[in-house]
Amino acid sequence: MAAVGKYFKKLLQCQHIQILNPGDNAEKYNLLICPEHDNQKGRNILSIKGSLHPISTQSLSNFDCSKISPLSVGLFLGNPSSKFFEQLDSLKQQISQSFPDHHVYVCGSRRTPKTESSRIKKVFSNSRNVWSGDDDGENPYISMLACCEVLIVTADSINMVSEACATDKNVIVIAESEASPKHQRFIHSIKERLSTFEQLKSDVEPLETLIELKNQVLDFFSENP
Repeated sequence: MAAVGKYFKKLLQCQHIQILNPGDNAEKYNLLICPEHDNQKGRNILSIKGSLHPISTQSLSNFDCSKISPLSVGLFLGNPSSKFFEQLDSLKQQISQSFPDHHVYVCGSRRTPKTESSRIKKVFSNSRNVWSGDDDGENPYISMLACCEVLIVTADSINMVSEACATDKNVIVIAESEASPKHQRFIHSIKERLSTFEQLKSDVEPLETLIELKNQVLDFFSENP
């Protein structure tokens, strides 16, 4: 996409905003937008926390939550290490102890190993819903973001963590120690937004990355026309 952007900049004499690090000289672009955990610095580089996405409290506000229990925990699984899946029983017990009155909903992702699907379904067989692929029906991902009271997400998925943190729900990140250094830097950068099994936040402030970025981009081009 960086190459396509350069082509149109030359053809149309327009500004070129590149999202994500293209891996070459930043001065070739009018503006670079990079995740903070990439550690990219420069006069024309804006850093954002996590990933860009369309999720917000407003986008979820009119979602029909009639099919999800008011007292509910949403567990989102990316592609953590095999060691993580071997410890699913312990995770289930921890969730049950911390949220004894809550129903649990489980949602995998396209990155979740299919070989672990049967293990996930066996461990969480008493859950209201376990989704690991298209064979399980409609993907409940958005409905869980909108309706579950507590969101638990594996640290290996920056996208899912970012989207969960854009809601007004308590977010707990798990398997952080098994994530890459880049992922750990991201988790550390949003520590104030996160809750733990031991302590939920009474007042949650959503991460509004896209709104903040819009204002930063407008300010940048007003100062650098």
